[in-house]
Amino acid sequence: MLELRPLRQEDVTAMAELEDLCFPEDPWPAHLLASALEGEGVVALGLWLEGRLDAMVLGRFILDEGELHSMATRPERRGEGLALRLLDAFILQARQAAVEHIWLEVRLGNVAAHRLYQRRGFVVEGRRPRYYDDGEDALVMALRLSR
Repeated sequence: MLELRPLRQEDVTAMAELEDLCFPEDPWPAHLLASALEGEGVVALGLWLEGRLDAMVLGRFILDEGELHSMATRPERRGEGLALRLLDAFILQARQAAVEHIWLEVRLGNVAAHRLYQRRGFVVEGRRPRYYDDGEDALVMALRLSR
């Protein structure tokens, strides 16, 4: 059975392995993931099955703003609703923290992610040309949360 739980420093190796697997063109390195787990407002959740991290979401809430930094699902588990479950948990925590907006950047070519975010009400707010190291543009998406 899948276990949803907060990610901690001892999970950084598993997080980095999932990043490498899901984003070979631009993964977050372990030292940045470890840094991202520190400080105020961190939201880091993972879905685990039999000791293996199958999906994760990482972000931060600062005052009334939320930032979703990374969401990854093991390729063989895609299409099972894991990302939607994590996104819903992230949005629920944002509501509980009185966050009014959640922002994210997503690769222009990642159509599956666009659809996922749009299912939960995210809209495209802009575009960042050549945002990623390989020169691909990013779409800026936002979700406005009603009180």
